[in-house]
Amino acid sequence: MSGPTYELEDFVADLRATLARGLPEEAMLEEAAAALRRLLANRDALARYRWALDVDRGPWLLHEDRDYGFCVTLLLKPRDRTTPVHHHERAWTLYGIFDGIETIHRYERHDDRSAPGRADVRLTADHIRRPGEVEIEPTYAIHNETTSRDQDTIAIAVRGRNLALIQQEWFDLAAGTVRSGPGNAARPLPARA
Repeated sequence: MSGPTYELEDFVADLRATLARGLPEEAMLEEAAAALRRLLANRDALARYRWALDVDRGPWLLHEDRDYGFCVTLLLKPRDRTTPVHHHERAWTLYGIFDGIETIHRYERHDDRSAPGRADVRLTADHIRRPGEVEIEPTYAIHNETTSRDQDTIAIAVRGRNLALIQQEWFDLAAGTVRSGPGNAARPLPARA
C-alpha cells in the first residue's frame, strides 16, 4: 500500500518485514526510509496524533516494537533552535520531516579516543530536509539539527532502539569534550481530555 492511504500501521508492518529479512544495515535503512517517505506522503497520516503536540512537543511514542525493539516517535521542534551535537550509539535513526524545514549537520570524529572526556569532532556535511524527506542516520552517526527561523518542525523519528536503554554521547565542539549518558525517552501519548 502506498500514497495517501498509507498509515502508521502500514509503515510498522513494512518495517517489521524489512527487519525480518536480516539485511545489512545500509540496505535495511534505505528500504525502511522508502517506507517512511510513503507515510510522510499521506498528509493525513498524523491527524489522529497531532493533538498530542498541543499538550507538549514530545517526543511521543507512537509504537515500540516488542519483537524488533524499534520505536516510532512524533515530535515538534520549535523554530530557530539547534540541538546539541550527539549520536544515538547502537540505535540507527530515520528522521522524517512531516512539516517545516531542518538542516541536519553531520560530523566525523578525528581523535583516537585515548583521552577520556576529550573528542575532536568536525563538521562534514549539511543536509537540508523538507516535508516528505528522510535523513538516514546509521548507528553511531554524529549529528545535530537546526530548525528554520520561520517555522516549527514536526517530525517522525524512528529509532532502532529505545533511546532510554542506551548510552549516547554528546559533544562540545568548542571545548573539545564529550560526555555520555542515557538517551531521551519517548513518552506514551497522554490521556486525551
